[in-house]
Amino acid sequence: METIFKLFLAFFAIFTLAAIAGMFTERSGVVNLGIEGFMTIGALFYTLSIYFIKDAGVDVVSIKVTIITIAFIIAMFGGALFSLLHSFMSLKLKTDQVISGTVINLLAQGIGLFVVNIKAVSNGSTINAQISPEVMNGFSFLSAYMLIAFCFSLFIGLYFTFTKTGTRHISAGENPNALDAAGIKVNRYRFICITISGAIAGLAGAIFVITQTLQNFDGSVQGLGFISLAIMIIGQWRVSLIVFFSAIFSIMFAIGTGLDIGSQFRPLTKAMPFMMSIFVMIIASKWSSPPQASGIAFDKTLR
Repeated sequence: METIFKLFLAFFAIFTLAAIAGMFTERSGVVNLGIEGFMTIGALFYTLSIYFIKDAGVDVVSIKVTIITIAFIIAMFGGALFSLLHSFMSLKLKTDQVISGTVINLLAQGIGLFVVNIKAVSNGSTINAQISPEVMNGFSFLSAYMLIAFCFSLFIGLYFTFTKTGTRHISAGENPNALDAAGIKVNRYRFICITISGAIAGLAGAIFVITQTLQNFDGSVQGLGFISLAIMIIGQWRVSLIVFFSAIFSIMFAIGTGLDIGSQFRPLTKAMPFMMSIFVMIIASKWSSPPQASGIAFDKTLR
C-alpha cells in the first residue's frame, strides 16, 4: 500500500504539470500535441545535466537538493528551447498545429534515442542520473514534487481568474480578432504561452526520470505526455478539473504499476490504465468544448 501511495504522488505531479502545460498553450489558441516531446527533451536535459555535474567530480550526495534544483531549471530551459520549434512552425509558418505537434514528438523521440546510444554519455541504452538511491524511498521528495504541482496549479488558476493578462490570454484562444482590435499582439501572447508550456512540460519530464525510471533515461517518457493530453481534454481545459482528473488517473496508474498480483498478470496491470484512458476519452469526447480559436492560425486580415 505504501508503494502505491508513493506512485500516486509521483504520477500526480507528472500528470498535473504536463496537462496544465498543454492547457496553458491551448487556452491561447494553439493546439499543443507536443507535450510528450517537450517532456522527453526535459528528461534528456535533466539527465545530461546530472551526468555532467557528476562527471565534474561534484559531491552530488551531500548537496543533492541543490543539484536537483539546478537540473530542474536546466530541464525547464530545454523544454522552453525546444518549444521554439513549435512556435516557429505554428505561428510563423502557420503550419497545421496537429502536424507541428506530431513533428515535435517524433523529433524529440529521435533525439532522445540518439543521445542515449552515444557511448560517451551512456551505457549504450540509458543515461544514469542517479544522485542517491534513497530518493524514491522518502516521502519528503515525493511530497515536494506534489507540492510543486499544486503550486503551479494554484498560480495558473489565479492567473486566469483574477489577472488582466489572464483574461487576455483566454481571449487569444476564444476571440483573437477582438483582442487584436484592442491593440494586443495575439501571436506575441501565443509565443510566450508556448514557451512557458514547454518549460512546465520539461519539468514534468525531469520528475518522470526521478520517480519512474530509477533516475535513468532511456530515450522516452513512456507515453505519459499523451495521457496528460487526455487529462487536459477530459478536464475541459479547466485547472480545477485537470487537477481532479489527474488524481483519478494517478490512482489508476499507481495501482496498475504497484499492485503485485503475479508476474503472469503484470503486462495486463500495466496496460489497464492506458485502456481505461481510451475508454474515458471516448465517453468524454461528446462533451468536449475546447477554446473556439484553438488550432486556428491567427490572420490579422480576417478582422
